[in-house]
Amino acid sequence: MKRHDLRSAVGFLLAAGLLTACGARTEETPGQAPTEPAAPEVAETEAPEETPATEEVPRDMLPGLDIAALENTMPEEDCGAFAAYLPVLRGEQTFRWVAGPYDGYPDYNWEPFDADMTAVRDQLWRGFEQGPPETLTLDRLAVRDIDGDGTAELVLLFQDGAYNYLVLHREKDDDVYGTSFYVRWFEGLQKNGVYWGAGGAGDSTYYRMAFRNGLFEQEELGRRVEWANGCTCTLGGETVTEADFDAWYTENMVGDVTWYAPDGSVIPENQ
Repeated sequence: MKRHDLRSAVGFLLAAGLLTACGARTEETPGQAPTEPAAPEVAETEAPEETPATEEVPRDMLPGLDIAALENTMPEEDCGAFAAYLPVLRGEQTFRWVAGPYDGYPDYNWEPFDADMTAVRDQLWRGFEQGPPETLTLDRLAVRDIDGDGTAELVLLFQDGAYNYLVLHREKDDDVYGTSFYVRWFEGLQKNGVYWGAGGAGDSTYYRMAFRNGLFEQEELGRRVEWANGCTCTLGGETVTEADFDAWYTENMVGDVTWYAPDGSVIPENQ
């Protein structure tokens, strides 16, 4: 093949290749930037539904408490007063743990704090070598106005921590306050609010409680200390004869409050 014929063939092939490449491009308006291919359509997805926050269920610290049975057993007046304390017993409401004759003795140097029934368990078992149990063990309860303000208190005796009482008091604004007593310092609770504490064998002091200025106070009413050859008696801080003390005792020890077992049954007096 002649040289000029070879050049013509090469030119023809190059021109054909350029035409093929241009034919594959989109037609564009002169002077306009090339258009980018459209992005593929993405199917819209529905946003996942938000799971509503669930409220934490209060822990049941009194599994042996049969509320329905108690309400069926109690007289109407006691039942109404008991119902007012149920939010605390169920863990739905806290109470203000404040100083009392035992908590903070003798100077009432007790730092108040908001407590629920779990805190009661922890407080009663504080200082014991073994860890606290999962729940509280209620021995008995009573509903009675023991401070004379017209609103009944709820008194609970727990077997926890070698037996302790918890006294709950409700104010007119429904705020609840509480304090505890070791078992020997809150015995023989009477219908008129009188109770006694034991300082040892033959040593009994009689008190009445009041709730004032955000704490529980107690007034010493009388004391009797028995000796081998007799006894020493006081009333209102003054020494009196044994006969005078016995007369006061008969007048003021009017009968125990009604105690209810956790299953709703009435506990016989003196048991």
